[in-house]
Amino acid sequence: MLFEKTTYLDDFPINITIAKITEYPVHYHQDAEFIYVLKGEIWLKNVGQHYLLKEGDIFTQSANEVHALTATDQENIVAIIRVSNRFFTQYFPTLTNACFMTHGTDNKALKLDTLRKMLLHILLDYSRRSFHYKSACIDQMIEVITYLNQHFNLFAFEGSVVVNFKNDNPVIIERISRIINYVYANHSSKITLEDLAEREHLSTFYLSHLIRDCMGISFQEFLCFARAEMSEIPLLGTDRKISAIARDVGFSTTAYYNKFFSKWFGHTPYEYRQLYMPRILSSVRPTRFEELSDKQSITLIKHCLSAISDQEKSASSINQLHLTIDVDPTIPPVMDIRHALEVAITQEDYHTMGERLISLLYELNVSKVVLTSPPGDSETVMALIQNRLNFLGYEVTITYDNGLCCGPSAGYDSIAAAIHIFRTYFASRENILHCKLRDQGESSQILKGQPACITSALIPKPSFYAYHLLKNIKGELLYWGKYYYVIKNHTPQNHSYTMVVINYNDDIQRLYTRNASVYEASDIINSFKDELNIDFSIPVEPGQYMIAKYALSNSNSIFAHMSHLGFPEVFPLSASWAHMLNTQPQAQVSLEATGDMLHISSAIKGAGIHVIIATKAD
Repeated sequence: MLFEKTTYLDDFPINITIAKITEYPVHYHQDAEFIYVLKGEIWLKNVGQHYLLKEGDIFTQSANEVHALTATDQENIVAIIRVSNRFFTQYFPTLTNACFMTHGTDNKALKLDTLRKMLLHILLDYSRRSFHYKSACIDQMIEVITYLNQHFNLFAFEGSVVVNFKNDNPVIIERISRIINYVYANHSSKITLEDLAEREHLSTFYLSHLIRDCMGISFQEFLCFARAEMSEIPLLGTDRKISAIARDVGFSTTAYYNKFFSKWFGHTPYEYRQLYMPRILSSVRPTRFEELSDKQSITLIKHCLSAISDQEKSASSINQLHLTIDVDPTIPPVMDIRHALEVAITQEDYHTMGERLISLLYELNVSKVVLTSPPGDSETVMALIQNRLNFLGYEVTITYDNGLCCGPSAGYDSIAAAIHIFRTYFASRENILHCKLRDQGESSQILKGQPACITSALIPKPSFYAYHLLKNIKGELLYWGKYYYVIKNHTPQNHSYTMVVINYNDDIQRLYTRNASVYEASDIINSFKDELNIDFSIPVEPGQYMIAKYALSNSNSIFAHMSHLGFPEVFPLSASWAHMLNTQPQAQVSLEATGDMLHISSAIKGAGIHVIIATKAD
């Protein structure tokens, strides 16, 4: 099976393998591929050439190029990245015919370093399985292909070796690119230099010299190279007669085919078939490689990034914090997490929300309700509400001073409130947490800076989702730090853990404790660009594990929605439209097979919270 079909899982149009390779037999596929040597060296056979790829080398395979990988006596680790032409041609229509050359590019060393970093960041996001890593990798791959088109989109020849194109003139690059694509698309037809000159509106003399000067060979030599290259698949993938293959790819005689095939491949077509047919990828000659674990991959990729001399440094003082947490499930717990929630509501809440009030109390898993009564409220109505809630099983008390009032602060409406709640939840030795359910007042004013879970228009704030996520976290707190918590869950099975990761700074933390305007809060939150990456390793029983991830950020909060509108005093749409604004945490689930160690990663850029639950599924 000379042709190897690439499988793309879960609507992810990138296939990545990071492995120690012994042999990857002769094959081809329909998609573009990057071969990136992360460690050591490896032999690559590509078309008629053999390359010794060393650490840091990147070789880009075009679609339908026959190739193979073979280990040397030195250990190697190679990343193989394939991209779906079917998917990415919607962004790059000519991708199928692209001929990127990233090997032998000493004249473009700085550009190659940039390409290395771009690919390493894709590999890191993929290995971490960070939140929405698929969309992040796709976006980054679009940037990679754009960069390749700008700087590595043509090839030339030095003797019989294919190298990178060295001319940077955009007019010449575009013209040579057209010529190459035309020759490959029409290689089996009769093509003359006169035909090309007429298409390019140039004299044959000028075009002949242009091709030789830019590509290192004559037009006729290039045409024969293209025909010889295109003959490799039928030569190795079928048992057709060599004379028929020669005719099909455009050679006028078999002798002519033999001559030029031997020039580029070092063997006659017959010899080449005899030599490489036994080396084709098949059931009797399968791939032989050992894939790295995600943790091993992450460690190596980090090392490769740090080894690049001009590794990204930002003048805007963006900090990147990387932490590795090795979890020992047998250590004594810091504390037992069994907090309950007490919620304060008002008579206004009951009349405004109706049955929605009851459902929200249920969603938050409230254990106790405090009915707060400002002057003027009916005692009879308060008693009726109390009786109704008692009937539903809630412990209810009535107070005329709720003790929750304070000065307004935009921090209460933003991600700062959620961060404060999470940190309080894991730091508090108190069993009961207190919160106010709803902002009081007119629903048309969305943000009031009041310390409640939902706005007066009944739109959940980040604090609501903080309590909503926390209600399910019960267990033994094993590890905690400024930015993370590890909980061994109280479940019938012992193999269930929750990891909480929080990215913030002191300015964001203080927003919850002082009066701040919406503009000041927005500026503080949006200017925080620090990146937090945490890798957790947990010893577990081998098997399938369900990984559920929830991300709470300011970007899709009601605070961000109002920021986009310039924080209007009155919301310009009706309440029915306001209720449809998406403010929920983002979520993703996956199944992962693991050995005796479970590796989970979290990556947050800017202020946010990740809650990750890992549970044995079988």
